[in-house]
Amino acid sequence: MACLFKRGKKFWISFRINGKLFQRSLKTDDRRIAREKIRQLEYELSRGELQNVSRTPLPKILENFCNFLRTTRTPKSAKNVFNRLRSVFGPVSPSLKHCPPGSQESKTFRVTEYDKFAGRHLPAKLLEDVTPAALNCWLDARAQEENWAPKTVNNYRQTLHRLFSYAIKRHNYISRDRRYPNPAGGVERRKEPALEIRFLTIDQIDEQLETLKNYPTIHAIVATLIYAGLRREETTWLTTRDVDLESRLIRVQAKTIDGEFWQPKTKRNRVIPISNALFAILSKFHRPLSESIWFFASPKGNRWDPDNFSHDLRDINRKHNLTWSSLVYRHTFGSHLAQKGESLYKISTLMGNSPEICRKHYAALIPEQMTDVVEFGQSKNVPKLPDDDGAKAMLEKILQKLDGVEDKRHIQGLRTLFCYRNCFAHM
Repeated sequence: MACLFKRGKKFWISFRINGKLFQRSLKTDDRRIAREKIRQLEYELSRGELQNVSRTPLPKILENFCNFLRTTRTPKSAKNVFNRLRSVFGPVSPSLKHCPPGSQESKTFRVTEYDKFAGRHLPAKLLEDVTPAALNCWLDARAQEENWAPKTVNNYRQTLHRLFSYAIKRHNYISRDRRYPNPAGGVERRKEPALEIRFLTIDQIDEQLETLKNYPTIHAIVATLIYAGLRREETTWLTTRDVDLESRLIRVQAKTIDGEFWQPKTKRNRVIPISNALFAILSKFHRPLSESIWFFASPKGNRWDPDNFSHDLRDINRKHNLTWSSLVYRHTFGSHLAQKGESLYKISTLMGNSPEICRKHYAALIPEQMTDVVEFGQSKNVPKLPDDDGAKAMLEKILQKLDGVEDKRHIQGLRTLFCYRNCFAHM
């Protein structure tokens, strides 16, 4: 509650914020104006708009945010956020610094040693120094100089928005600009173009698998990506217990192996039936290292690193002038199911996505039976329906039987109805 008092000829006001006493001059000697100002100030106090701007050291809040992500995100998802934060602010905290090869940290979050944006990071010592104008200028510069796509800019905007939301909820961050409690909210979202979905045709699937026939493990992995729609990392984490050829099922589920926990990207387990085409390939697949727990083990018998797998696959495809990747294989699975007429709910369940994500990718491929909906304005040219000869003959027989009926009014009514029918049939 604010208190009004007078010093000399001017009115003053005193109030407390978080237990701290503040006094402010209202710069007026008119009591009516002073009352209006105190009502406005009490309203702002009730909404928390008069709190002091916080002072949050940038390295500390970034380190706390990274530690928070480690407990709530999958390693790959957290790694992507770390890379974006490093691009914006630079390696200002231990989690954003480059890890030497072979270190314990680099096994979980692998980063490159080259700082692409060195000298172009957003200059800030406090989180409060990061304003909407500074964010817009930095993102605009990257979009022009690096030719960033709108989706990339939106991903950075989303990451920054989550950083500020975390600081507001857990570290009492207060922005300097009352218009934008979350400065990332002042960054306009870019309009993304329509998605261009690449997928393989049946002939291209045969071509790709034929190219890999001399590489049994990679051949089996690519077949699983195409015919089961798994993500690259989900395939490399499959164990011998996850692939049940007898029941013809693949189980994508969370697991802990050698002290390392893994779970699917969406944190939901799912089961995918093995199709006939995939079963024919997996049943003939002889694992080179049968003692390994991994169904698709690396040449050394360990879990195949997803990036190393993509590198080996890319080298093979380049020799045959092929440019397809793991994401194209996954889209092939969803695209062919959509073209077959399967519902988006079934596709999303099998692929481990939400129906809305599948709608963005595959809705345009679903065949719609709407050819009759677009027809109009051709009533005169519509072909006439053929006469029902059977009904006509039946009416003739009925009329012949009624010739002996005494009440001729019934006969006349039936004849009239028959004449009307013939007239409508020839309109």
